[in-house]
Amino acid sequence: MAKSKLTVFNDPFDTLLPQPNPTIQRRRVDSHPGTINQVKQLTYDTFEVTVNYTADQGFINAKAGQYGTLQVPGIKRPRAYSFAKTPELENPNEVTFFIRLVEGGELSAWLQDKDRTGEKVTVSGPMGHFGLDNSHKTIVCIAGGSGMSAIKAIVEHACQQSLARDCYFFYGARTQADLYCLDEMADLAKKWNPKHHFEFIPVLSEEPEDSNWQGPKGFVTEYFNEHYLANKKFDVNNVSAFFCGPPPMIDHGVEVLTEVGLSSRDIRYDKFEDVRSPAPVVDNTKCVLCDECLLVKPVENCIVEATGFTLSGIGKNRKVSEFKTIQPGQTSGLYYNSLFIDDSECIRCYACIDACPHDAISPQNKAIPKTLKEL
Repeated sequence: MAKSKLTVFNDPFDTLLPQPNPTIQRRRVDSHPGTINQVKQLTYDTFEVTVNYTADQGFINAKAGQYGTLQVPGIKRPRAYSFAKTPELENPNEVTFFIRLVEGGELSAWLQDKDRTGEKVTVSGPMGHFGLDNSHKTIVCIAGGSGMSAIKAIVEHACQQSLARDCYFFYGARTQADLYCLDEMADLAKKWNPKHHFEFIPVLSEEPEDSNWQGPKGFVTEYFNEHYLANKKFDVNNVSAFFCGPPPMIDHGVEVLTEVGLSSRDIRYDKFEDVRSPAPVVDNTKCVLCDECLLVKPVENCIVEATGFTLSGIGKNRKVSEFKTIQPGQTSGLYYNSLFIDDSECIRCYACIDACPHDAISPQNKAIPKTLKEL
């Protein structure tokens, strides 16, 4: 039996409609119950935590450079951490995080309290779009602190794929006591594509003058600028740069690279934020109700539909103090209500910002919600 032929009529108004974005509705964050099966102390304040999770409803199909969240007993909000291994090197149903202890931090206190091996947790992911590009350009990575995790995963992935690219990995730490993964970096150098160069450069900012350290000293971005950029160790027009770690380090690194002419298109970064960072805000005038932010949210009520806002504060400090949550599908939508990020529930993972295809979510947006009716 012959198949019927579908007749397509050309609508003169088709050209006025927005074209579909093929990336929409393809990103998902999945949550899984898991068990901590190993806690390894890397330095005096940094631990490697490996979680084995149940994959009844799918796997965490992360790419090197992405991150996930870890929720532990007794702490309300989960914490976001980069995956510390490329997926090719992880065991089935496992993810690995590097967790740096923070003074006064809830999860730090939980981790230090006792051996957490065997503890039941919840792991979610993947999130973010930080990762290796598809070019053949020289890879320049700069990381600080626990920013080692995402960059390590990225260079591991490049090594596993035997990419035909040179790589320079600069790592900023305070002292020798803060260094870790040195054996892994040496192993990468041995296994790197033999026709190309891999170099790991640790730079210490607070190492005592009388120590036995013979390596570079100073701030990592300054050392990179003075000893590699200024000496033209590589062609800056043939570079893809990757940063991960504290925002000040990233800001300075981006500045020195753009000053010598590197395009912003060739600079990628993952800034480590925490609850002290500003929460993202939804600009409802740009929102198209694609639900991408809702598909990646790691906390049930971090993004809600809301109305009845009560404001407090004066001037720049004016913000929402109270609001009423509305059930989607039972209201008049964003014409009367607002898609709202609850500051008290938000964990500052910024996954919603990465997922939004219309740049409607940013911590720089005005914190006072607006509905379409008001505008």
